[in-house]
Amino acid sequence: MQTEAVTYMTPKLTAAHIVSAIAQLDRAVEYSYVGRKAKLLINDVVLPEGPVEFLRQSKSGGLTAAKITKQSIATLAAICSQRPNYPLHIDRIFSAGGNTRSAFETLLAHTAHFFICYPRRTDAYSGKVKTDLKHILWSPERTHPPGIVEVIDYDGTITEIELGVEFDRILLTATDLGEEFNSIEAKRTHVQMQVALIEIGRALGFKIWIAQNDQGIRVGNKRLGEYEGVLTSLDTVDILYTRAAKRAAQHIDCLWFSADGKHIPAVMEIEHSTGVTSGLTRMTKLKDEIPAIRTSYTVVASQKLRSKIVAEANKALFRDLNVTYMSYTTVQNLFGLIRTYALSGYVDHRFIQPFLEKVVSA
Repeated sequence: MQTEAVTYMTPKLTAAHIVSAIAQLDRAVEYSYVGRKAKLLINDVVLPEGPVEFLRQSKSGGLTAAKITKQSIATLAAICSQRPNYPLHIDRIFSAGGNTRSAFETLLAHTAHFFICYPRRTDAYSGKVKTDLKHILWSPERTHPPGIVEVIDYDGTITEIELGVEFDRILLTATDLGEEFNSIEAKRTHVQMQVALIEIGRALGFKIWIAQNDQGIRVGNKRLGEYEGVLTSLDTVDILYTRAAKRAAQHIDCLWFSADGKHIPAVMEIEHSTGVTSGLTRMTKLKDEIPAIRTSYTVVASQKLRSKIVAEANKALFRDLNVTYMSYTTVQNLFGLIRTYALSGYVDHRFIQPFLEKVVSA
C-alpha cells in the first residue's frame, strides 16, 4: 500500500515528523535493510514521538521484537535539522553500530524525505578519497515515493574524523586559514580536533585553553571560545606565572589545566602538513618561559605524519620538549570512552598519560 508522502513545511525536522512518516509505511510489507538481505517488519509506532517497535528475524528463524527509542529519534531529528542536505553516518551519530541502528536507517530510507548516498570522503588518516561508506541524507525540499529506497549522488567531498559523532557545521572563510593552512578542509579538520579535545578535557575535569585566534570560529550556533570549560583569558591562570608565559601560550592550539590550577596535563599542537615545526616552535617558546613546570608537550596528528614528527622531535632544537604523540585514532578512542562513561570526578591529570606516545629517544 502506497500512501501520500509527509511534506515538511519547515526546514526543522522533529521527532514527530519522523515518527509520522514511519507510521505511514505499510506494516504488511517486509522492508529490506539497506545493502543487506535481512528484512524487518514494523510492529508498532507510538505517536507523536515514538518509540517505534519492529520485528526482525532471529538466528533461530523466528521473529524478535526490538525498539527504536524516543531519545534516538529525537537525537537524529536534531542533527538532521542542523545539517539538511548533508550526508550523515548513522553509526557515528550514536557512537555505535548494531542491528537497531541499521533498522532505524532502513525505516528512514523508506520514508519520503530521506535518501541514501555514498559521498566522497577524505580519510583523516590516509588522506585518500573514498566512496565506500553508506550515509543517509535528509532533504526537506526533495521527496521520493514512500516505501522505496532512493540512492542519490552527493555533489561534494566531506572530511570526517572518526570520533563517533557528527560535528556541527563549522563556518570558515579564507581569512581563517592564516599562514599554516592551504585549504578550508585542512582548517576544518583542525577545528574538529579542537572540538574533540575540548570535550575530552572537559569530561576529565580540566579547564581548557584554545588558541586565541581560533576562539571566534563558529561551530554550529556557538563559537569555540563559548564552549563550556573553555577559558576566555589566561590572565587568571596562575600556573603561567609570568606575562611572557601567558603571551607564549596564547597561540597554542589547546592546553589542558587541572581544576586546581596546579598542573598542565598537556600542551597540544595539531598538525596537518608535512612541515610540523611551527607547532614545535610555539611549544619551545612556552617551555622557555616556564622551564620548571612539568607537562606533556604533545603533537596531535594523523598516523601518516608520525614518522615526520618523530624525526623533528628528536632534533637538537626540540629534544628538550620530550615530545609525545597522540594520533587521531587515540583521540577517537578517548572521545568514545568519555562519551560512554562518566569519568569526571574519578580521574585526575595523570589519567591522560598512558594515551600519549613517547617519541623522543633516550
